[in-house]
Parts: sequence; structure tokens; C-alpha cells
Amino acid sequence: MLAFVIPVTIQSLITSSLNMVDSVMVGQLGESSIAAVGIANKYTTILIIMLQGFGSGAAIFTAQYWGKKDMTGIKHILLLTFGIMSLFSLLFMGTTLVFSHEWIALFSNDPAVIKQGASFIQILSYSYFFTAATILFSGVLASVGQVKVPMYGSVFALLLNTVLNYLLIGGNLGLPALGVEGAAIATVVSRFVQCTVLFWLVWHQQLFSIKRSMFKASWRGPLKRDFFRIATPSILNHITWTLGDVTYFWIYASMGTDETAAVSLVDPLIFIFIALFSGISQAAATIIGNSIGAGEERSAQAYARRFLSITTKMAILSSVGIVILSSVFIDIYRVSPAVATYAKDVLFVYAIIFVAKMLNMVNNIGILRAGGDTRFVFYVDTIGVWALGLPLAAVGAYLQLPIYAVYGLANVHECARAIFGVKRTLSGKWIRNVMVDTNARGGAWHERDVR
Repeated sequence: MLAFVIPVTIQSLITSSLNMVDSVMVGQLGESSIAAVGIANKYTTILIIMLQGFGSGAAIFTAQYWGKKDMTGIKHILLLTFGIMSLFSLLFMGTTLVFSHEWIALFSNDPAVIKQGASFIQILSYSYFFTAATILFSGVLASVGQVKVPMYGSVFALLLNTVLNYLLIGGNLGLPALGVEGAAIATVVSRFVQCTVLFWLVWHQQLFSIKRSMFKASWRGPLKRDFFRIATPSILNHITWTLGDVTYFWIYASMGTDETAAVSLVDPLIFIFIALFSGISQAAATIIGNSIGAGEERSAQAYARRFLSITTKMAILSSVGIVILSSVFIDIYRVSPAVATYAKDVLFVYAIIFVAKMLNMVNNIGILRAGGDTRFVFYVDTIGVWALGLPLAAVGAYLQLPIYAVYGLANVHECARAIFGVKRTLSGKWIRNVMVDTNARGGAWHERDVR
């Protein structure tokens, strides 16, 4: 298991780190730049989370098809999802180019923040198509056990991004000092390189086909209907989650520029730990999906329990690490004492709810969705965010509580969702075989509940 989990985790960590490297290196430019890049990255996170909704649908099918050794099914699902995600990312890019200033102004009335944030996000939008393809290809390759080459590609992309940031943000080695625009250019180039490596591997593994007959079969056959039947709850889940996440950030931003900078400042450290468990989640989804596709439901249930145990133990250790590293990490930035204090307090609260949050990530995304139980995850996530987390955060901000208290109230839902989610996994009611028989004439829908 570790031979699979470690490369996937490293790749997930690095993929998530590209935007975060921008935040860290821009941190030397001051509070306005930190807030600008933080808001812009939050906007980009909307796209990434929604793309992950489509990608998770593809991963569910791919993992189970791979367990059955159905290569035709994998090609169909990859073509279908690639078309959908490409269109979505291009539309998002166009919207960003037109309304960049308006988006940043939703979260800040500081002219310096709006100007830098809009400039950053306009350039960054040219990476959105490559980001979509990277998310899809990474998930599909992991589902078929290809993890080492994508990891190497991600390592190179991160190193390239860091070097380009160094050269372009501050204007080193005779290059012009471009500030936040330099950080955006570095991310676009790095994401293109990463996408190219992954596409080559997908093509080399013969998982992608440009045959017209294959394309028609993907879009006109029963697979499209069945994909949306399973993926729609996941996509809606990501949409409602994204809207909730944006609303949380709007609440924080409404409290002031210092509070916005503090929340944005802690993102890189938080994302490091989130990426670690995102890799575990992806590994769980692949291993469990393969087991279900192969008809080994008891093995899937055993793997689920093992991943829950691993997640709990690692999350406890990680929460201690967050507390220990918080002061050292925040000292990297050139910020006022007030912002530094806010950031330390937020990280302490985050450490408290970390175990529940990571259980939700691995269980809901890596286990329940892999088993095809996407509706349950949609309901528990949406109700948790919109009926519990957001109302509490809004009340806290209205009462003018300090940022750490509002942040804590906003994340109370993590504990409630963890309880319901783990109970669902232990019940065994989440295992469903979602495969379409691509060898049968016209295709056939096969979904089985395993109790």
C-alpha cells in the first residue's frame, strides 16, 4: 500500500503547492500583495474544486473499470470527461478575463489589492485549461496504478515554478521585477509543463484515443447518461462546497484587510497538510475502486477501515506539527505584529479541528465516493456547510468576535460530518458497482448495492 500511497501523496502535495508557492514568495512584498494573491488564489480554487467534481466522477469509473481490466471503458470515460472539463475551464478563463476587477472588488475595497489581484488573476487564467487536464490525467493515471512518473513531473513543475518566481517576482539575474505578475507567469509555465508530462504518459499508456468512433461512442452511448447519474451529486457537491468556501472567505474579508491577510497567509502551511491527506484520499479511492471493480467487496470494506485508522493516527501527529511549525512559518513573512498574531491564532484553531477535517477528506472523497455513494456525501457536506458552518460564522462576524473565533465557528461542521460519515462507512451501505458493460451492444447499466 505504501508503494502507492507515498508517490500519490507527494504528487498531490506538489500539485497543490504551485499556487501556494506564489503566496509564500509574494509574501515578501507586504500585506497588500499577500491579500491580493490570496483573493486571486481563492477564485482559482473555485475552478479547481469544481473541476475536481468532474475528475472524481471519472476516477470512480476508471478505478472500477481498471479492476475489471476494461480498457475500452477507461478510454470512453477519459474522452467524455476531457471534453466536459476543457469546455468548462475555457469558459471560466473567458469570464475571468472580463470580470477580474469586479471579482477582486467583492472581497476588498483597497485599490492596491484590487489592482494587483486583477492583474495576477488575468495572467493566471491562461493556466486554467492546463489545470483541468492535469487534474483529470492525474486522477485517471492514479486509478490505473501509474504514480511514479506523474510524481517526477510534479516535482519538476514545482522546482520550475520556484525558480521562475525567484527570477520574475524580484527581478533577479537581470530580469525585470514583475511582482505578483511574475508569480502568475511562473505558475502558467509550470502548469503547462506538468500537463504536458501527464498527457504524454496518458498517451503512452494508450488510455487516450482521438478516433472519431471512440469520441462518438463516449458522447452518444449510455456511458454519458450513467456518468452524470453518478457524477452529478459529486459535481453539485463541489459547487455547493465551493460557494460555501467563497462565502466563508467573504465573511473573513469583511472583517478587514489584516484579517484577510492572516487567513491568506496561513493557506500555504494548511495546504501542505491537506495535500498530504489528499494523496491518502486518492490512494484510498483507487485501491477501493479497484477492489469493487474486481468484485472483492469484502476487501474494499477492509481497506476502508484501514484507511480510517491510518488517517486518524496521522492527523493527530499532523495537528501537533501545525502547532509546532506555526511560529516558524509565520516569521517567513514580512507582516505587521497584528497580522502575525491573527495568523497564529487561526492556525491553533485549525489544529484543533484537523483530525475531523482530514477524516472527512479521506472518508467522504476517498472511500464513500469511490464506492459510488455520491448522494450521501452530497447531502452531508451541503447540509453541514450551509445549515451549520456558515450561519455560525456569520453570527460570529456580526458579533465582531476575533478572527480565530469566527474561524472556529465556521469549522464546527467538520466534527458533525465526521461522525455521520464514519458511521456510514462502518455500516457497509456505501459499496456500489457503477460500471457500464462497454463490450455489450449499446452498453448496459450495472449498479449493485452490496449490503
